[in-house]
Amino acid sequence: MDHFEKQEAEHLPTTATDEDLANAIEDEHGAKYSPDGKRLLRGADIKAYEIKEGTEVICDEAFRYCTLPRQINIPDSVTSIGHSAFEDCIFLRQITIPAGVTSIGDSAFWSCKSLEQIYIPDSVTSIGDSAFWGCKSLQEITIPSSVRTIGTNPFVGCTCTITCHSPHFKVVGNVLYNSDLTKLISCLSTQSHFAIPDGVTSIGNSAFYHCEFLRQINIPDGVTSIGDSAFDHCTSLRQINIPDSVTSIGDCAFWGCKSLEQINIPDSVTSIGDSAFADCKSLRQINIPDSVTRIGVLAFRDCSSLRQIYIPDSVTRIGGGAFVGCKSLRQITIPDGVTSTGDRTFYHCTSLRQINIPDSVTSIRRSAFSWCESLQQIYIPGSVTSIGDSAFEGCSSLRQIYIPDSVTRIGDSAFWGCTSLRQINIPDSVTSIGDGALERCTSLRQIYIPAGSREKFEEMLPDERHMLVEAGD
Repeated sequence: MDHFEKQEAEHLPTTATDEDLANAIEDEHGAKYSPDGKRLLRGADIKAYEIKEGTEVICDEAFRYCTLPRQINIPDSVTSIGHSAFEDCIFLRQITIPAGVTSIGDSAFWSCKSLEQIYIPDSVTSIGDSAFWGCKSLQEITIPSSVRTIGTNPFVGCTCTITCHSPHFKVVGNVLYNSDLTKLISCLSTQSHFAIPDGVTSIGNSAFYHCEFLRQINIPDGVTSIGDSAFDHCTSLRQINIPDSVTSIGDCAFWGCKSLEQINIPDSVTSIGDSAFADCKSLRQINIPDSVTRIGVLAFRDCSSLRQIYIPDSVTRIGGGAFVGCKSLRQITIPDGVTSTGDRTFYHCTSLRQINIPDSVTSIRRSAFSWCESLQQIYIPGSVTSIGDSAFEGCSSLRQIYIPDSVTRIGDSAFWGCTSLRQINIPDSVTSIGDGALERCTSLRQIYIPAGSREKFEEMLPDERHMLVEAGD
């Protein structure tokens, strides 16, 4: 194949469409090729398979979930291996990538648990995200000098030795960095303690993902960002100090760090990403500094040991589900700058007894306080105009609630199952009450409404009309 032909092959698509599959040519083993034979659309699920000569592209997901192959022979004509091409080929032990291949797609060899050896030729210029994720049997991998780009999370779950000849990357102590050692890309270390060297300014996405042996790590003062999933599922990590230079904590940065008991967030941090501390089940206390303006979606989800958290007035946005399942959280104050609680923000906070909602809040979103079973009393400020669907569903200890004149809508199942609620005042401003809003409120005896509004509320609450009490009655 000459240079022109190779350039042309690089433009062949790796995606196998429904139309491609409908028009495919099938070989004797059930593998499907494009009519011109240049693209392998779907591989054969047999113990040993030899891809046909003349094939230039192994398409996305070609051998995905093929559990029988032990050996697959790739011809020299192949120039591109698509995304997830060999994903979950769990018994594949050996494969040779030919010298014409220029790119290895995202998740190309994801979870090839039996793969012991692989040779990456000098023609390869890019290795995709999670390309060798979970290849636990790999003993060694060599990155050739031709590689210019490496995606995030390329070697998660691998304990092999990395050798790198590319001038664009460096390996120090089996940790992959960019060439000037300012960005940590991927760590394969099985050490329990690790010190990031001075000079590193960013910890890349998924850099320590699933480093289950890691118990302690030192981050130098020069680091400014902690990438998405940087320490995701470092289940043994107990202690970490974030330096004052860090300004952002990425999405899922510490997700699943189940042994992490305490963490100090410095004043330099302005945002806490989505699911940043989700499932940190040992985390008991955390202070959010005044510099933070945003707490991401599901940021502290299932932090079941978290008893205390301080949210400063600088925070203007609390993402949906931020404190879902924080079963030990007893008290929280929403700062004055927040205008809306997200959906399911405090869902299933079963120990929450007291919460202060500021005048800045204009809406209580769907399931915001659902199943807060210890919540006995709550004050809704006059700024709130709507109470969302299932907002207080299952708040079985709620005895008293005041609905201000500003509220116009009460959503479906808003107070469903509030079995301790004996009475409720609904103002004349309310024009809409959803289905089941007061269903299974078994202790409810009286619903106070303004004088002259009986007809209006009988229409909105047909099942509770016998409880309606007009002012002055």
